[in-house]
Amino acid sequence: MILLALLPLLLSLVFADQGCPSGASISLKGDRCYQPVAFLTDFHSAEKVCVEFGGHLASIHNRWDNGALIESDQIGNYWLGGQDINSDGSWTWTDGSAFNYNNWAASGGAMTGKNCLLLDSPSNLWQPSNCKQKANFICETPLPSIRTTIPTASNCPAEDFCMDGYNYVVFGKYLSWSDALSNCRNHGGHLASVHNARVEELLKQFQKELYLALWIGGQVDQTGNLNWSDGTSVNYVNWLPGHVPVPGTTEGCVWTKFQGTSFGWKTASCDHTQPSVCAIPL
Repeated sequence: MILLALLPLLLSLVFADQGCPSGASISLKGDRCYQPVAFLTDFHSAEKVCVEFGGHLASIHNRWDNGALIESDQIGNYWLGGQDINSDGSWTWTDGSAFNYNNWAASGGAMTGKNCLLLDSPSNLWQPSNCKQKANFICETPLPSIRTTIPTASNCPAEDFCMDGYNYVVFGKYLSWSDALSNCRNHGGHLASVHNARVEELLKQFQKELYLALWIGGQVDQTGNLNWSDGTSVNYVNWLPGHVPVPGTTEGCVWTKFQGTSFGWKTASCDHTQPSVCAIPL
């Protein structure tokens, strides 16, 4: 009965030709789709459904994926694929991948009799729960990997991308430019400024793999001049054809986009909401 009710939704994951289907998110590595399923069931039944469609309950390995799993209006609890089989805080994922990231609520991850992992929306915090509890769930299914190798620093956090002394982190929440800037500052950094082609290539890879336009730290004033939110000088630009700032007409904030096969920058209203890229000093 569960499989029959969810057949149209989960078949869209199985037969997605490119990227992930509508309603699903793509992982930071570009190797899997995450599909929220609004159907209340217990942990083991949810895992069985995901396996039937070629996947598992979702395993999460970085804050980008954790933040992008659920739309802000999808409120409730969702099963992830975490299990604490021995009730000793030794969590594992049902897909066999390393349990190398967590986002526990204040209660932490070890509670007797609560051996399965729930994600709360909209907080995206994790909590252990009785495996027989009824909750929605999130399936993951594999995609062919499209990651291009990008140089990283030796002290770069796992699953992040570092260059020239900065950790470049994508935040998937849709925010206005000013709210995105505040979010970066709260994490000890700024919206990313771009000063060379190497950083630009990193942004291009983010864009390719996540299929998202991304706020960066540029603002264009009434005179058509570009300024970076971190106060650094402007020594590199990559405006898309037809989008070079014109005094008096293109005031706004800067995001990265593809225009056909061309990648570059354009301005948009700073009140528009988009994911963003922060540059956080190492």
